[in-house]
Amino acid sequence: MKYLSKFDAEGKRISSYPLDVLMTAETIESMKSDGYIEIDEDEWNYYIGNYGMGKNGTGYVRDAKTGKPVDAPAYVPTVGEKMSEIKTNYESQIDALKESLATATLAGDDDLVADLKAEYAELMAEYQNALKGVE
Repeated sequence: MKYLSKFDAEGKRISSYPLDVLMTAETIESMKSDGYIEIDEDEWNYYIGNYGMGKNGTGYVRDAKTGKPVDAPAYVPTVGEKMSEIKTNYESQIDALKESLATATLAGDDDLVADLKAEYAELMAEYQNALKGVE
């Protein structure tokens, strides 16, 4: 079986339609002029994931030079995603320190309060440095 498939600029499949006898020549030409290309079933199976997700775990894309399926590039998290991950990691530690600080304050343990304040200051500095290091 053959398919008419459309790909974006990075080679990711946008959509596919089976090329069958019910399609008119006019419909086929119209789709081709709209950017669809003819691919065989083997290629189509790569693009829809029937042959796995490739070596990077991100599937397959159409190579612009060869027109064949190749491993999609590895996923690179956005700056926002990286910052969100850092925020999630540090906020749980910060919350735990605040809770411990409140308990020590209520218990009147001045030595522990001083230690926790110092630990909190170190953690906040580390958190800020981690956020600055995001590219």
